[in-house]
Amino acid sequence: MGTSITTWENVSAYFTFADNPMMLMLFTLGVVGIVAGLIRFIMKHEKEAFENHK
Repeated sequence: MGTSITTWENVSAYFTFADNPMMLMLFTLGVVGIVAGLIRFIMKHEKEAFENHK
């Protein structure tokens, strides 16, 4: 992984979007959505598998 930074002198911060509250909120909401969807999918799968096992 390459970088265009050749020296760290006088660098106060190097962020991609960590200083932008709106982007952090969108990223957080995206992660929460993905996790919630995954949990919902797993619950549906387990329920169907348990019903098929009976």
